[in-house]
Amino acid sequence: MANTLFINQPFVLEGLQTWTYTVPAGAGGAYSVHMESTEVPLSGVTVVVNKNAVAQFTAPALGQTQGAFQFKFSMLLAAADVVTVVMTSAAAIDSQLNNVKSTVTIQQGF
Repeated sequence: MANTLFINQPFVLEGLQTWTYTVPAGAGGAYSVHMESTEVPLSGVTVVVNKNAVAQFTAPALGQTQGAFQFKFSMLLAAADVVTVVMTSAAAIDSQLNNVKSTVTIQQGF
């Protein structure tokens, strides 16, 4: 199930999730997506930022000793564009609730 993002409001969740944001009419321009995961088990977590269902950014794979990651990705958006931030994993351990803790924020500007 997708979770709706609101501009400039951090969204905190536990587990693998998908977040969406639709650009309102008259609000096109530069936007940034910031994501931080503070607890990630040694696993195969993948994060992709999509614009209108087309991948724009894929976070680098975690190294063996990394237990956390963060990134900020900027892009130009037009009214009605849909941004999705998708966190997935093929590892069963990542599917358990509370194993992956993340915060995602979308904001206008770079």
